[in-house]
Amino acid sequence: MSNGSSESSEESCPRQARRHDRGSGAGLACWLVLVAGCHHTVLQHNADLQFELAAVSSEELFVLGVVHARSGDLLRAEQYLNAARQLGQDESAVVYWLVRVCVAAGRYQSALSHAADYLRAHPSDWSLRFVVASIHEALGDVARARSELERIVAAQPDRPLPRYRLAMLYRTRQGDQERARAQLEAYLRLSPKGPHAPEVIAALRETDGVSLGPQLVPHPAKTVVRAKEVP
Repeated sequence: MSNGSSESSEESCPRQARRHDRGSGAGLACWLVLVAGCHHTVLQHNADLQFELAAVSSEELFVLGVVHARSGDLLRAEQYLNAARQLGQDESAVVYWLVRVCVAAGRYQSALSHAADYLRAHPSDWSLRFVVASIHEALGDVARARSELERIVAAQPDRPLPRYRLAMLYRTRQGDQERARAQLEAYLRLSPKGPHAPEVIAALRETDGVSLGPQLVPHPAKTVVRAKEVP
């Protein structure tokens, strides 16, 4: 992973999304035809949601949840996705979409709750954990975001993006400048042409300047001048 290609996939979406989206072209179209012919009208207009959900399979519910998420009907999307999860649909894909829907709706604590439930059983889902770190950072919980990123970097040291994000958090604290520098340098080793490389290089130059610190000892020439001025 010596170039920026691995990072572009990291920044786009978690593995769960990629796994789902690979089959979401023709497969999703086929499902939409099937669902529209059998249940979609009923699902749209029946007031008793529980009755609606009992009439379809977990996979149909999942597809409907994704469709509603993409159309902006976030409340109905979450209902379908939760129902699909309860009926045994692939949990990693469902949780990815639940988190995405909740974030889009501004319901960040719900997004974190969905993710936490899944991560308790699957603690090594690093892509989802990265999303969790980003949510914590957006909410201003820098300590929690830093902790999550440190966990990712320790487990997957070859991933450049978590190192970049961790370095940015370290840079906000005066006592963490050396730790920030170590992460910035690691990012450049892993992704020298990555999308954040120019920013990282600039940050390293700034760190070099800061590391010199204030000049505590006066310049010799100034010392001589001051000595001559003394009567």
